[in-house]
Amino acid sequence: MAVMNGKTEAGLENEQTVDTSSETRRFRAAQLIRAGVLVAVGIVIAFTAPLHREVDFDRIVIGASLTLIGAATLTEYRSMLGTAEAWWIAARAVLAFAAAGSMIAVADSLSLALVVALWAVLTGVITMMRLVRKVQPPRVALPSMILSVALAVTALVAREDPVAVIGFFGAYAIVRGVFLAIAALDTAHPAADPALSGAQDTE
Repeated sequence: MAVMNGKTEAGLENEQTVDTSSETRRFRAAQLIRAGVLVAVGIVIAFTAPLHREVDFDRIVIGASLTLIGAATLTEYRSMLGTAEAWWIAARAVLAFAAAGSMIAVADSLSLALVVALWAVLTGVITMMRLVRKVQPPRVALPSMILSVALAVTALVAREDPVAVIGFFGAYAIVRGVFLAIAALDTAHPAADPALSGAQDTE
């Protein structure tokens, strides 16, 4: 019986290891998708620079970019279903979609800057909450928070210049995407996000 129990326990441990590895792969794949979207957004903005003086063009591009970022974030949320932190990811996606929808009401560079800054600040707050709850490593959370604060500040400082606002947004997207890709490809850590091995959400 002891031998059989030992085999059963070993089998369960193997299954749990396989499940954890599968979850980690799905989460990393979702992170890479979001990173790819962010970098692609930044590249598109860089190559459309001659059109950035038109606020209407800027709000369409930023609105579309935020929609794509929100969709990519939902992919990340689905990869974390069943964890206690999944809803924080969902909240980040909702913020992106809300900011994208707000672009409809943008009429000038000031309102454009305000929407971008507010989205950046709230995204940074969510990242800070996850860091405080110790479900996101500082090596991932701190660069994200710094970039969010930097985007909010620069957008407000350049609120009268739509070219600068969309330029800062594009720069943020590229740098954020690169950092996210590095975190996702970091095989030195068993999981890209500790939430994957956290307790199940029973609420």
